[in-house]
Amino acid sequence: MPVTLISGDLATDIINQSQRVVDMQDRISELEPNNAPFVALLRKIGKYQAKSPKVEWLEDESMPRFDTVSAAITATTATNIGVTNAAWYRVGDGIRITETGEFVEVTAVCAGYIGVNRQRGGTAAATATSAAGLYIVNNANAEGASLRTIKTVRLVNQANFAQIIRTPFGVTGTEMASQLYGQYTNDRVRLQHKYGLEHERQIEATYFWGAKMEDTSTAGAPKRWCGGAFEFIQTNVYNAAGVLTRANFENLFLRKAFRFGSDRKVLFASPLLMQAIDGFAWNGYNAGTSSVGSTRVVTDSPASEYGVAVKTYVCSQGTVDIVMKRHWNDSTNLSGDGFLLDLDAIRMATLRDTKLLLERQAPDADKLEDEYLTETSLIFEHERRHGLITGVTG
Repeated sequence: MPVTLISGDLATDIINQSQRVVDMQDRISELEPNNAPFVALLRKIGKYQAKSPKVEWLEDESMPRFDTVSAAITATTATNIGVTNAAWYRVGDGIRITETGEFVEVTAVCAGYIGVNRQRGGTAAATATSAAGLYIVNNANAEGASLRTIKTVRLVNQANFAQIIRTPFGVTGTEMASQLYGQYTNDRVRLQHKYGLEHERQIEATYFWGAKMEDTSTAGAPKRWCGGAFEFIQTNVYNAAGVLTRANFENLFLRKAFRFGSDRKVLFASPLLMQAIDGFAWNGYNAGTSSVGSTRVVTDSPASEYGVAVKTYVCSQGTVDIVMKRHWNDSTNLSGDGFLLDLDAIRMATLRDTKLLLERQAPDADKLEDEYLTETSLIFEHERRHGLITGVTG
C-alpha cells in the first residue's frame, strides 16, 4: 500500500490512533454499589434455617379489651346492651362505657347482647349512641364463688413460601482468554461480584414487595412465591396523599404502628419520604438547641454496627431508625413510600442459603456459566407490629 506522509510536527490528532496507549483506570466504577440493607440486617439479627418450602408460625394475642355498642342505649334503665362481640364477655366482667363513663356489671351473655347491672360506681346511668365504646376493665367475684367461665384466645396459623431465586451469568471461552482492563483478573470474576450484588437486591425486593403464592398447576414442578412486607401489612397503612407534616407522621402513622411490638423500629424510606422527615427538624428550630419539641434527628443508631447507614428519629411514639432506599426514587408510584418494620418480629427463613454455583453450562459448550441460587422465605409475625406509609409528595 502507498506510504502516507505527514507534513509538519506530529500531533496526537494526526498520528495513527492505535499508537496511543489507552489510559484506562484499573477500577470499574459501579452505578449502584450494594444496596440491600434489609437483607444485611436480617442476616445479622434474624436468620432462621427453614425445614420446608412452606414456612409456618403461630401468632397469639392478648384477651380483647375494647368493643362497641351495636345499638343505641336509649334508656337509663335498660338492662340488655347490644354488643358487637358478645363472645368476648363473661358473667362478672366490669365494663366502662367510654362515651358516658358509666360502669356496668355483666350478669348474662347472650347472642348479640349482654345483660348488665347498671351504674356500678359513682357515674350515673346514661343513654349512649350506637357504636359507643366499651372497655372490659376487670372482673369481680363473690366470696366462695365457683370458677368463672374460662375463655382462651385461639392461636392463629400464618405461613409463607420459600421462593427459588436464580441469577445466572456467563462468558465465552474466548472472552475469558482475552486480556481486559479493570481491577478484576477476568470478566468472570467481575460478573461474580456484579451479579452477587444483583442477587442480594432481588432477595431484598422480595422481602418488601414479593407476592405470597404456591402454584401447583404443573405436576412435579411446583413454583412458590415469597410474600413480602407489602403482602402482609394490612392494618397500619397510611396514605399521606400529599405533603407530609410532622403531626400527621406521628399522630396518623407512628401512633398506630407503635401500638404493638417494640419501642424501636426501622423505617425503610424513599429519598422523598426521608427528605420530608428531615424537614421536620427545621420547623420551629431554635438556634443553639439540638431538639425541636420532643423530637430530635440524630445520626447514631444500634443498627449502624451492622454496616447499614442509619439516621434516627425520636419522638413520644417511639424511636425510628431510618434507612434510605434510594432506588425507590426511580418509581413514580413508590417514590413517596416507606415500610416501618419491627425487626424483632421478622426473620429470614432460608431453606437453601445463597451459593455461587460454578460451571452450570452444558458439557460441550465453549463457555463458562455460573449462577447464584437462593431458596428463601420471610417470617413476618403480627402484621399490626409494622406499618406502611405511601403517597408522600414532599
